[in-house]
Amino acid sequence: MHNQPTRKRAYGRSTRARRPLIEITPGAIMPTSTATPPQRTSPEPSPSPEPVYSGPSLVRDGEILARGLPIGRFIERHDYIDTLFVQLQARRPTPSERAMLDAYLVSLCEHGVTSPSTHGPRVTASVRAPFGATAVSFIATAMGPYHFGALERTMHTLLELDQSGEDIAKYADRKAVDGQRIWGFGHRFHKSTGEPDPDRPAQEDADPRVRHLIRFADELGWRGRHLRRVRELGRVLHARKRIPINIDGVAAGLLLDMGFDPETALLFVIIGRLPNIARLHAEEQHEPSNRFTALATREDPGFNRTIDRDQHPAREMSS
Repeated sequence: MHNQPTRKRAYGRSTRARRPLIEITPGAIMPTSTATPPQRTSPEPSPSPEPVYSGPSLVRDGEILARGLPIGRFIERHDYIDTLFVQLQARRPTPSERAMLDAYLVSLCEHGVTSPSTHGPRVTASVRAPFGATAVSFIATAMGPYHFGALERTMHTLLELDQSGEDIAKYADRKAVDGQRIWGFGHRFHKSTGEPDPDRPAQEDADPRVRHLIRFADELGWRGRHLRRVRELGRVLHARKRIPINIDGVAAGLLLDMGFDPETALLFVIIGRLPNIARLHAEEQHEPSNRFTALATREDPGFNRTIDRDQHPAREMSS
């Protein structure tokens, strides 16, 4: 037998030849190539002024249409990020949008076992409930405004600022006087970095997810106004109270710049974090059943909030 030449794969998808797609844009019909690996010099995201995929979604014998296109077209020519955009906005993403949304979903894949939305799922899994119950436990906890539910609230805040045109500093003053929380800023773990990046503002450097997402956005040439407003507000809050931008802040700016509605916020959290929850569920099957016997709080003597179960008690988790 002769060795067959190895074919390279990009982003886990086949590199077989594909015919051009036809996309309808206002005033023109033009062929476009299928998804290509994004270039980090991509321009500002610019959502299409009108939907591209506006056909029906239906099922007939031997046929499935999604937004008017045969499901086979999606299977062969679209990746998952494409499909999210088509389903939610009836359009395909720009290369920079595709790269940025993919990066955000990856950023959600891990935050140790100390997150509130991992406590419930681990207890659920420990009593040998099926994974569906573990997933529901995660979603129920994540919905809270003091957890992932803050993403939707942050998006609404940014939309209000966008519509009102209120000065960022005055907005921060008003919230401080009223004693109101500004969603999207501050974190229980990520408060500062041990080795600050001289080229990166401190408010963007505390949370490693924020640090890398903003750096990637800069490399892409991202110029969306919502992310820009988050960064401006971050400068104001850090100068006054050393409050950094958190993952919900940067994600809210990015998702709004890409044209997503705040009502869809939890969707991205679910699909980004559920693989991690599935891993924790599987790991729990190898532990003694019903092993959780007490609920620890930050007031309990000797409780170290940064300890992961797989680490030595004397060590703290690093970012």
